[in-house]
Amino acid sequence: MSLDAITTVYSYYTPEVRRVVDGLVAEYPHEVFLRSVKPGLDDFHRPVIARLVERHRADVPALADFAHAYPTSGSEEGIRELMSAIAAGERGPVYMFEGDYEGYREIARTRGLELRELPFEPEAPARVRPGWWFLSDPSARDGNRLARAMVDAVIEAGHRVFYDLSYLDSTPPATFDLSHPRIAAAAISFSKPYGLFYYRIGFTFAREPIPALVANKWFKSVFGLLLAERLMQTIDARAHAAKYAAIQAAIVAEIEREHGLGLRTSDAFLLAHVPPPAAARLDQERRTLLARFARGGGYRLCLTPYFLARERTGP
Repeated sequence: MSLDAITTVYSYYTPEVRRVVDGLVAEYPHEVFLRSVKPGLDDFHRPVIARLVERHRADVPALADFAHAYPTSGSEEGIRELMSAIAAGERGPVYMFEGDYEGYREIARTRGLELRELPFEPEAPARVRPGWWFLSDPSARDGNRLARAMVDAVIEAGHRVFYDLSYLDSTPPATFDLSHPRIAAAAISFSKPYGLFYYRIGFTFAREPIPALVANKWFKSVFGLLLAERLMQTIDARAHAAKYAAIQAAIVAEIEREHGLGLRTSDAFLLAHVPPPAAARLDQERRTLLARFARGGGYRLCLTPYFLARERTGP
């Protein structure tokens, strides 16, 4: 038996997004870049960020409350520079839940920070000294929304939170409450929901300045911002996510018919998962098949190769 899924989440560059790119390139706005000297492009990101905040007024209403907003290279740059600031100042402690985004651990390591991974249970945050907690929602553990009790457990234990919304726009309608003052920073990326990983389009929001990101008013991708604005004007996020959730369900059903893994669709349409209780009931042959996808006591699969195969061979 074999699976075409992959372990790392490489997003699906959907045909709708490709058409937006085609349209922007066909009428490439050279005049925007000609404004680089006079009047300048230092504030070019501001209306794009304002549009992003307005776009998410219903599902992430507290975005408007963050005093500082930066254009970044995906979400990773915001994570990296906040960890750099932690390393240069208080030096931790830094935490994440077991099975969450592995980039937190790797970036912390390169900054000389010790990041502790704690069990994915609401009691865990209260067992350790308050520090910085990096979490993703929907969670990179399995692509599902976090139960609010898990977020509240982190906040109530006194930790400051970096709230990673990298899977935003790839799920059914949901609301993300970032209003608590201990949610100190948040990130949004266009990589996973729209397949724009290599375009490096992201935004970081913070209650206090992140000094290393201030200079991004000069060092930013203006084309990426143009593309983000055009995409927000053109693509209905809910309809886009719903379309690919239906394809996701068909893919998972097909895999399940063939292999009987107890595989389930995740909230984020790129992913499927086998939750820990179902994983514990699998026989050895299926555990071996899924071994490389192990994550947080269960299994998580990225379905991008299946989306590509369906596009190339199906309707």
